[in-house]
Formats: sequence, C-alpha cells, structure tokens
Amino acid sequence: MVQQFFTALPLFVVLFWLILFLLDYKNSNTPKRFLIFFLGIALLNYLAHWNYFNHNYAVYNILDSVWVFTTLAVYPVYYYYIRLLTVDLKINLRWIWILIPAILLSIFSAVLYLLMSPEEISVFTHQVLYNNSDNISEFSLLINLQILRINLLRIIFTIEVVLTLYFGLRLIKNFNEKVRYYYSNIENKELSKIKMLLYFFVFTSLISIISNLIGKSYFADHSYLIILPSIAHAAAFFGICYVGYRQGFTIHDLKIEKQVETTVETELNDEVFSSNEFDKLFTRLEALFDEKQIFKDADLRLNDVASQLGTNRTYVSKLINTRRGMNFNDFVNDYRVHYSEMILSSSEYFSLSLEEIALKSGFSNTSSFYRSFVKKNGLPPGKFREKKGE
Repeated sequence: MVQQFFTALPLFVVLFWLILFLLDYKNSNTPKRFLIFFLGIALLNYLAHWNYFNHNYAVYNILDSVWVFTTLAVYPVYYYYIRLLTVDLKINLRWIWILIPAILLSIFSAVLYLLMSPEEISVFTHQVLYNNSDNISEFSLLINLQILRINLLRIIFTIEVVLTLYFGLRLIKNFNEKVRYYYSNIENKELSKIKMLLYFFVFTSLISIISNLIGKSYFADHSYLIILPSIAHAAAFFGICYVGYRQGFTIHDLKIEKQVETTVETELNDEVFSSNEFDKLFTRLEALFDEKQIFKDADLRLNDVASQLGTNRTYVSKLINTRRGMNFNDFVNDYRVHYSEMILSSSEYFSLSLEEIALKSGFSNTSSFYRSFVKKNGLPPGKFREKKGE
C-alpha cells in the first residue's frame, strides 16, 4: 500500500498540473503551452515507473522503451522551455535534434524487445530489471545488448543533466542581466525562481542517478526506500509547474520593451558627445534623480529616463555604467536605498512602517526593499533604524 501510494505520487502531481495547463490553454503564452508537452513526457515516465515498482511485468515490458525515451527527453525538453522563456519567441522545430539520443536509444530498446523471444524477455525482466544481476556471461546476445542500453542510458542521462544545468543557468543569467538593463522594478520579471527550481530539478536527478547505480530492483524490493525519491520528484514537478503557471514575463515582453521608441530614433555612438556634453548629460541625469526624484516611480524604466533626457536608452545605459559602474537597476535602487536611509535616520518618520518606507522610497514591495538595503548596508532596514535611534 505504501509503495503504491508513493510510486503514484509524482504521477498524480504531474496529472493535476497537466489538466490545469490544458484548461488554461487559450490564455497561455508559448512557454506555458510548451510545458504541456514537458508534462506529457513526465506523465508517461512516471506511468512506466509506477508499473515497474508495482511489478506489472507485461505492461512494463511494453513501456520500458517509452521510459527510455521519456527519461532522456525530460531534461532537453526542460532546457528548451528555458529557451522559450529567455531567447526564442516561438518554437523552432530545428531544435528537435536535442531529442536524438532519446529517440535513438528508445528505438534501439524497442527493436531488441521485438527480436527477443518470450523466454529472453522473461529472463531479462526477472534477472536483470528486477534482480540487477551482474553475471552477463550467461545471457544471450540480445539480453547483453539490453544491458548495454541500460548502461548507455545512465551515461547519456548524466551528461544531459550537466549540460542542462550549465546552459540553462547561462540563459537565465543573460536574461536577468537584460531585465536589470531595462527595468528598475525587476519583481516578477527575473527568473530567479526558475533558477532555483533548476538547481532542485538537478538535485532530483542526482537522486535518480544514485538510484540507478544502486539498481531500481533494490528499491522495488525495499518499498520504504522509494519514499525519498518519490517526494523529491513530486516536489520538483509541483514547483516547476507552479512557477511556470505564474511566470508571465518572458523574452516576448523584453522584445517589446526593446522596440519601444525613445525621443531620439537613431542609435548614438560614443563619439557623438564631446567630453563637455557628456558631463552635462550626466548632470542632467543626476538632476532627474536628486531634484525630481524620479526613482520614486516603482515602474521606472530605462526608456522613461532616456525620453526625459532627450537621448536614447543605449547612451543612458553607457552613461550610468561609465560614471557609476552600475547597471540601470542597481543605479535606481542605490538612490532608493539612500532615500530610505534618510527616512530611517529621521525621528520625524519613526511612525512609518518598513512597508510604507519601501513604497515611499520607490520600491514595489518590502522584499525588494530588504534585498537592496542589505546588499548596500550589510544589515536589514529594521536593524539600521535601531542603530540610528540609539
């Protein structure tokens, strides 16, 4: 009973979210719709898992090759989901090549099953899949080829996990840098949660790799050991789906922002301004922040600043980077934190809550206020206020 419940847990989690995404299909963007494909692969994978751990031999023999495909497809497909969030505006079928290892090895497995006799399938199932026998010299050629397939799957799967982590994190890092380039309020725009989930997803894969090294048959014989990997996989997919369902900001929104026209339509080069004009432009930029205090606008964008200065965003960004060594987001938040420090240091504003101070300083919420304040001062705003009040 325990084994049936925990082996079915990831299956039910994936099924729940798959139904939810299908019901919301018309209102979904491209990445969300692609997650349906990802969840379909995961559903087949966990269906095969459930049949294996519950000793449904005949069904699992049919699903074994499907399990090979889904196991080797899940990480490449999740990587492409990250691409749809960060780089690609639409699905490009040329990326089907990332599924070639999954396709080839699953076909190899299926052909071997077709060539194997019922007796060979029985020996392979009971002595290899469930007993994890290492004595391969007694097996037929086809069974030994199936064992080779199992070992190849472990190697390819491990490589895919490493590549997905490396290239996935690079895409997320580059996307977040672009967000900080254009926006002062990055809340719900950065992919920090996707990044954390990618780490957790890789953690679940490490559990899977260790499980494969030990042998699935060991877990089949010791049902209580299936609890940890089952809960880890269920939690990972619940997190992936929950964040994916709520992730509205994608590369599509960033592309729109990049296409917004500023007052000056042509891109300017560094040589356009003399050194004196460059100084004057920066003085005007500082006036916008020091005197007009435009940083109090929680949704202030690079395009807005460029428009008020009568130049383009590329030049404003270079101006900030050259003079302050910051991106746009850090530049604006530096002013906001400085303003909040003034409020926190004044007895006149002692009655204001931290949430009110955050909003008054231009932050969209207390969490972004807290992060920026700690980043600059090394202590939270509450502690800063206490020290100033001593």
